Amino acid sequence: NQNVAPLGEVLLAARKAKKLTQKDISNSLKLSIKQIDAIEKNEFSLLPDATNTRGFIRNYARLLNVDAEPLLASFRARVPEILPTTLSVQSSTRQVKLSKESQPWIKYILASILVLLFLLAWFFYMDYMPKPYKVNQENPAVAPEVSTTLEMPEVALPAAERQAYNPDTATNTANTVDTAPNIDTIPSSNPTTAPNVASTNQTTQPVATEATVNTQVSMPNATNAQSLETNITPEGKVTMTFSDETWVRVTNQSGKVVFEKTYSANSSGVIDATPPLNLVIGNAKATQLQYLGQSVDLTASTKGNVARITLN
Repeated sequence: NQNVAPLGEVLLAARKAKKLTQKDISNSLKLSIKQIDAIEKNEFSLLPDATNTRGFIRNYARLLNVDAEPLLASFRARVPEILPTTLSVQSSTRQVKLSKESQPWIKYILASILVLLFLLAWFFYMDYMPKPYKVNQENPAVAPEVSTTLEMPEVALPAAERQAYNPDTATNTANTVDTAPNIDTIPSSNPTTAPNVASTNQTTQPVATEATVNTQVSMPNATNAQSLETNITPEGKVTMTFSDETWVRVTNQSGKVVFEKTYSANSSGVIDATPPLNLVIGNAKATQLQYLGQSVDLTASTKGNVARITLN
C-alpha cells in the first residue's frame, strides 16, 4: 500500500548507514536474524502478536537513533490488512476449550481437599483420645480366696453361744446336772456329805475354766479377720503423688465428671471409683500414678505435659 508510510525500509536504510549487519542487530536486541529480516521486509505475519512486534520496532529504532513514533503509526496502519480478526476467534475458541477441560480437574481438586480434611480430622481424633491402660494382675485368683476367707460368721458369736456348741462343755454341764440330785438326797446327819459336796463343786469348776479358755483362744481369729478386712484394697483405687502443682479431672465411661481437683506441690491424693476411668492430668511430669498397687507409666499417654489415660 503506497499510502502507508515506510517502516522496514527506514530501519534498513538506517542500519546500512551505520554499517551494521543483521547479526549485529540480533546480538544487541536479543532477536533472531529471521525476525530482523521480517521487520525490514514488513512481513509482520512472521512475527509474534502485535504487542511484541511494536516492542521490537521501538527497540530497533532506538538502537539506530530513529524516531519510533512514525514507524509505530505505520505499523498500526498495516496490521489490520496483514492480521485480520483471526486472533479474537482463536482466543474465544481457546477459552471455551479451557472451560470444558478444566471441569474434571476442579472435581479432582475438590475431592482431594475433602480426603485431606478427613485424614486430618481422623489423625486429630486418634491423637486426642486417651490411650487405654490395663494393669496386668499376676494372680487374679487371689481376690476370690480373700473373700472366702473373710466369711467367718462363727468369730462374731458371743462366748456363751460358742460354749453351747462345744461338745466337751455340754458333756461336763450334763455331769454337773446329774450330780445335783445326789447332793439333795444325802441326809444332813451324814458327816460324809460335806466332802462329797466339796468334791462335786471341785469337779464342776473346770467347766467354767474350759469355757473361758475357749473364749480366749477364739479372740485372735476375730483380730486376724479385722486385719484382713483392713488390708484389702478397694476396687478401682487410684493413688497419685505430686511434686508440683497439678490439676486432675476424672470422668466415668459415660463422660460424666466424677472428680476434679487442683493439688498443690508435694501432696498426694486417692480416688476410689468404679472403672473404667478416664483421667486427664495437667502436669504429667510432676505426677506419679499407681493403680491397684502398680505404677503406671504416663510417658506414652502424654502430649504437651498433659496426660490422657484410661484405667480399666
